[in-house]
Amino acid sequence: MLNPFLAARAVFRPSRPDLIVDPRVRTLQVTRAWSGIVVLLAVAVVYRAAAPQELASERFNDAWLNVLILTCALPLVVGGFVLAARPPNRGAFARRIRYPLMAVGAMFGSMFTFVLAAVPDLAGLREAVGPVVLIPGGVILFLWMLPFALYGIILSLTNVFRTADVHEVVPPLVSVSASWVTALVNLITDAYKGIPGLLALVLLLGAPLTVSALAYYELRRLRILHGITLRNTLLR
Repeated sequence: MLNPFLAARAVFRPSRPDLIVDPRVRTLQVTRAWSGIVVLLAVAVVYRAAAPQELASERFNDAWLNVLILTCALPLVVGGFVLAARPPNRGAFARRIRYPLMAVGAMFGSMFTFVLAAVPDLAGLREAVGPVVLIPGGVILFLWMLPFALYGIILSLTNVFRTADVHEVVPPLVSVSASWVTALVNLITDAYKGIPGLLALVLLLGAPLTVSALAYYELRRLRILHGITLRNTLLR
């Protein structure tokens, strides 16, 4: 736990003993996530000519927005999945919800520490505790909590807040729902203002279409290789 990266893996990666891990799907998920980051950075550099600090801030805000949307979609999709399942699977799935909830709690808990350290309204509290607490707290914040939170965001988006611990079919369902909600938010907020229309359309629809295609491929491999379908998982 002294290593923030290993701690993030333990918290944000699914670890159910009987979990089915498909290396090909895993590789595609990681490739899709990093490809999206590279494309958005390239577009921002070419069309917005922002300073490096502004680019980093924009990309962090984008990633955090995706985390927030994923967090909102998670209880709706997972809750609906559990309610749709028939006993005894319903009870088993309900007991496994604690793992995604732990990941969500760890993410927001880590981000809350930065709020305590930066919010102007809490300046009086920081002055009251004094340098005896602030100096070691700041060291821990930037040397441990910062890499834990940043790596945790990447793992949360890639592993969909370890919802595979509930069941293997859940991450595709959650990721597809969250990606289309994100596209809708970007459309409403005009997130690609100043970018040529065709490219903006590609950026707007590229992510949800790619996520949907990957989810279909993942569910198809679960059916072909392991005989797992949404229907037989829900005992319908």
